Amino acid sequence: MHAPTRNLLAALLLLAGTNASAQIPDGSMAPDFTLTDYYGTTHHLYSYLNAGKTVYLEIFAVHCPTCWAYHQTHRLKNLYEQYGPDGTDELMVLALDYDQWNGPDEFMGIGPPWVTAGDWLTGTPYPLFNVEDPDRGVFTDYNVNFYPVLFKICPDGILEQVFTSYSEAQLYQLVQDCQVATSISEEPDLGAIWIDPGNRSLVIERHQLVQGMEVIDLQGRAVLPTQRPTGRTTDLSALPSGVYLFRMWSEGGVVVRRMFLE
Repeated sequence: MHAPTRNLLAALLLLAGTNASAQIPDGSMAPDFTLTDYYGTTHHLYSYLNAGKTVYLEIFAVHCPTCWAYHQTHRLKNLYEQYGPDGTDELMVLALDYDQWNGPDEFMGIGPPWVTAGDWLTGTPYPLFNVEDPDRGVFTDYNVNFYPVLFKICPDGILEQVFTSYSEAQLYQLVQDCQVATSISEEPDLGAIWIDPGNRSLVIERHQLVQGMEVIDLQGRAVLPTQRPTGRTTDLSALPSGVYLFRMWSEGGVVVRRMFLE
């Protein structure tokens, strides 16, 4: 891409970001993804969630001055070093670069300012991802229309956009909030929940307590309309075989189950 064209695109995206609201709505199930980071290590979002970790997902652009200014606060770096895999191992940070057609120079800060804002690699302990085709659908899944944007994803998969003005203490408090929200003791009692393979249906023992339910595939897409169960069983015969997340909410809170439908 010619430099003036790229510069214009960058300016338009930054302008869009000044007026944009939330990306994917808060309370949504985070779309799953598997991506390879800059150094060749593969990361699967739901593997971290299933391990009980809260994930901070940053979407930035290497040319973006605002993104660089946030990077220079070192909040995510400090959070990762204290509470990440080499610390208390409560969280993971994944940073996805929105820029297209980048190479090592751009990540190392080599090039004109419309191409790179600085050296993103030196001193960054958490994974950075140079997201190119065919993986750029992740940005569509998260409805990205500006950057930087930061999402907190709790172990139950529930997503929330977080202000980049939050301090490290505030960011860690959100991790603790996730731990409370997803603890078994805080989970409402809906009785036994299982899939009846013979009838290809979901069975909720105390269905009368459920105010709403959604069924989500591992790409984070709702595959059945949000509904309130009208009986003990919910028909799943329209769905292909696979693993699904069943999110049910009542006055007492949210229950999420990951189950295989034959």
